[in-house]
Amino acid sequence: MKLLKIEDLIKGKFIARPNRYIAEVEIDGKIETVHVHDPGRLKELLFENNEVLVKYVASETRKTSWDMIAAKKENEFVLIHSGYHRYIAEAILKHPKLNPFGEFETLKAEVKYGKSRIDFKGNIMNTQTKVIEELWVEVKGCSLSEDKVAMFPDAPTIRGTRHLEELIEIRNHGARAGVLLLVLSDADLFVPKIDTDPKFYEAFYRAIDSGVEIHPIKVLLSSSGDLNYFGTVPIKDV
Repeated sequence: MKLLKIEDLIKGKFIARPNRYIAEVEIDGKIETVHVHDPGRLKELLFENNEVLVKYVASETRKTSWDMIAAKKENEFVLIHSGYHRYIAEAILKHPKLNPFGEFETLKAEVKYGKSRIDFKGNIMNTQTKVIEELWVEVKGCSLSEDKVAMFPDAPTIRGTRHLEELIEIRNHGARAGVLLLVLSDADLFVPKIDTDPKFYEAFYRAIDSGVEIHPIKVLLSSSGDLNYFGTVPIKDV
C-alpha cells in the first residue's frame, strides 16, 4: 500500500562523503554537492560509484541545491533522508487499518517531554477497555540490514537511548508509550545492534519489558518515489 510519494527523483552516482552531512554525487556528468540528511555511517549504501537518488531543492537559504534521498542496495533503493520519517509515520498513525497502536482521536507532533521532543502524542481508544488513553510515540528510521536482518543503530546514539529512557518513564507514570521503527530495507527480522551501541541495546529490551510498545514497520521506496507499506517485522527475542 502506498503511503506517500517523493516527486522528481533523479539518479546519480555517489563519489565521496567529505563529512556526515555532505556528499559529492555525479549527476548528468557533473559533480554536485548534495546534502545528506542522515547522520548514520551508511557505509553499506554510500560507497564509490553506487547508484543514488537525489532531489533538486534550490533555496537562497541553503548551501546546497540537492538532497540525498536514497541509495541502491542490490535490487532496491533504501531511503536515507530522515526528514521524511515524520511524514511516513504520520501516514501510518492516521490510517485506521495500518496504525499498530489503534485509532487516534487526537494527534500532535513534536511534543516536549523532559529534555526532548517526542515525535507524537495523542489520545487513543483502548479497544479492550473502551477507555481513552494518552499515548506517546517516538519514530526511528532503520536503513541497515544484513541477510534480511534489520539493525539499529548503525552509529552510537545517545539521543536514541535517552528517548527510550523517557518512554520508560512515561510508561511508569501510567500513560502508554511506543516506538514506530521504520524498517527501510527488505528484512524479515529486527534486532538492536549491540556491537554498535550496547547501551541502546540494553535500553531497547528494558523498554519492552517495561511495557513500551515497539513496532518495526517495513516501508520500501520504489525507483519512482513511492513509499510503500509492507507490514510489521518481528523483533528478535533475547
